[in-house]
Amino acid sequence: MLIIVESPAKAKTIAKIVGSQYVVKASVGHIRKISNDTKTKDGKKLEINGIDIDNDFKPIYEIDPAKKKVVTELRKLAKNDPDILFATDSDREGEAISWHLAEVLKIKNTSKIKRLEFHEITQKAIKNALDKPRPLNNQLVKAQQARQVLDKLVGFKLSPVLWKTMKNYRLSAGRVQSPALRLICEREQEIIDFIPQEYWEIKGRFNSFDPNLKKANETTKLKNLETHETKSQKEDYSDIEENQLCLKATQLSGVKAKEITTQEQLQRNTVNLALTPTFVISKLESRKETISTRAPFTTSSLQQAASSRFGYSPKLTMQLAQRLYEGIDIDGSPTALITYMRTDSLNLSSESIQKARDFISQKYPQYLPKSPKYYKTKSKNSQEAHEAIRPTNPSRTPQSLLGKIDPKQQKLYSLIWERMIECQMTNEERMRVIFEATNFNQDVFTGSIVWTTNPGCKILTPEKILKKQEINFEQGEKISLTDIYYNQNFTSPPNRYSAASLVKKLEELGIGRPSTYASIISTLQDRQYVEDNKGNQMKPTTLGMRINELLVDNFIDVTSNELTAFMENELDSISRGEKEYYNVLDEFWTNFKKEVETKSNGITSTDKYTSSTTDEKCPKCQSQMDLKIGRFGEYFQCKATREHQFAKNYKEYESALQNAHQEFDSQTKGLKCQECNKALIVRVSKSSLNPYIACPEYRVGNKHTVTNVTYGDCPECQKNKRDGKLVKKGKGLKCNQDRKICKYVEKLA
Repeated sequence: MLIIVESPAKAKTIAKIVGSQYVVKASVGHIRKISNDTKTKDGKKLEINGIDIDNDFKPIYEIDPAKKKVVTELRKLAKNDPDILFATDSDREGEAISWHLAEVLKIKNTSKIKRLEFHEITQKAIKNALDKPRPLNNQLVKAQQARQVLDKLVGFKLSPVLWKTMKNYRLSAGRVQSPALRLICEREQEIIDFIPQEYWEIKGRFNSFDPNLKKANETTKLKNLETHETKSQKEDYSDIEENQLCLKATQLSGVKAKEITTQEQLQRNTVNLALTPTFVISKLESRKETISTRAPFTTSSLQQAASSRFGYSPKLTMQLAQRLYEGIDIDGSPTALITYMRTDSLNLSSESIQKARDFISQKYPQYLPKSPKYYKTKSKNSQEAHEAIRPTNPSRTPQSLLGKIDPKQQKLYSLIWERMIECQMTNEERMRVIFEATNFNQDVFTGSIVWTTNPGCKILTPEKILKKQEINFEQGEKISLTDIYYNQNFTSPPNRYSAASLVKKLEELGIGRPSTYASIISTLQDRQYVEDNKGNQMKPTTLGMRINELLVDNFIDVTSNELTAFMENELDSISRGEKEYYNVLDEFWTNFKKEVETKSNGITSTDKYTSSTTDEKCPKCQSQMDLKIGRFGEYFQCKATREHQFAKNYKEYESALQNAHQEFDSQTKGLKCQECNKALIVRVSKSSLNPYIACPEYRVGNKHTVTNVTYGDCPECQKNKRDGKLVKKGKGLKCNQDRKICKYVEKLA
């Protein structure tokens, strides 16, 4: 019997489980896509390529040219074995892949399509799926089809407006990517418009009462707005000793501390503070706190945690998770390590909970709660009827996999394993003691100390367990203010979105779904609409800001968060069988088409979106230059002489070219172009600024000679008396020999 899955890794893992009585083959992802045909088979012209709008928005599919060999093989197998089981993923995308396979294999009666549904690749899950195959879920197929058609309708209608206005045919607008870009650009504009506001933070160090103390020590820290550094004679208190309190002023001379926003106000309200160091503890209150265990991972929360903990992009996180789900060779045997990774469900099977509890009982019995813990899904439409992301076997610890799987995979597995075990442990318990100290001058200082009384689930995490600080003060007791710290501060602008915070925001607004978050961010980066700034923050490029400005100025409704979230809910309604495919698309298209056509005709000036004034001077004539956006990106153009044009990084390019000549000219001696016999020269890429050796006539795509510069002999090849040289690869160096001969790589500092 034939079982068809998406990936070779998944096929290998399932084949090990089901044995030789089944043939398990992979489709290697999607085998069909919406074509770019401009006409139907009967010659009717299409308004949007590949979609017959007049025929109930019927998409016209074609087999992916790269998959024709795979399709031929599957057809041969299907011909000899009419009983086919489709074991693609159980979400909308997986359901659609099964439908496409059935279409290509000419299974016309969809009721005969047998689907295997499982959320983890284990022997028990596969056996249960084989025992109870289900029919194809046509509602999920229609919902996925509607998503693809909807995205193409928006992209093919809106992108030409960008091409015409920006004079760049590589640009695109999208139903989901444009609202995401808008979020990033609006945050950037908030940062640009932000005006820092001064405020002061006053802190005090208190000790046991000293009747001889007449004056407290004073330290003032001034903030440098340019460098954001502080200038002071002393370090702030970080050396808290036993029976000391560090509290923050909330009132000075009867005035609320938060209302003190200038140094003059500070001096006016603290003139007697240092001279009145005797305070009384007017309030002392103890209370217990509970830090609840965190829920198991969904797709979005896993992406956020991996980004925060390891700096992984959502795309990388999903690639690693896919491998862990489909199976990795461990000790020569393909083994699936986690459950399905595209989910917004927090459900856990009773069996997995029991296994986790058994593990906790053996390793951490004191932190095992009396009863299992269950978590409710917050998503309005938990479209993937799966479990949360968890290890397939909780007793398989991360330590047991060290050296057996890729280090990045091991880190992600460790994160998933920790969260699964944590969610079934006891809560962390803390004790907090709150203090308030006052004097007769109406100065009030407040603060608290907190420590962990029972670590519970925290025993698993890298977070520090808070140690108890010995404090022997009592309410009504006198204490002495020994040190005062006046800290000048300025309010800060909001942070740029990181991949983690953007995913969280998209989820809150209902933009996209678990399977789309990674692709949204990747698209924005690949189109060069955003770039990673320091700290993995997402900063919009000039191009991204201009595109967003164009869309918001002219198409604010069709690219709004509200419309995007509404359409996601409409797609969910199709998946639940509550709405019809045609009705949802027709209602959207009628309004969308009308607005785009009306608004695009009103765009008369393009300079606003393609040109901006700069202080840069033309290197040739010293006239002022504008920064332009063109077909190949940003460039400078002289206002006086339009022919004077320079790449945006022309200064860095000139420097890199000069350095490259000095370092690599010796490598070009005697080298000739195989096409025209001209001497090869050292050149530098205008985009990456990386040096290379090429014919002066070389252009991308022609036959003139191009080769790498080298960075010395390969150490591995030297040992084995081979003639290998080091060439640049990404952020490191590698041997230029074939990888079958030498696999040497070296990371650059």
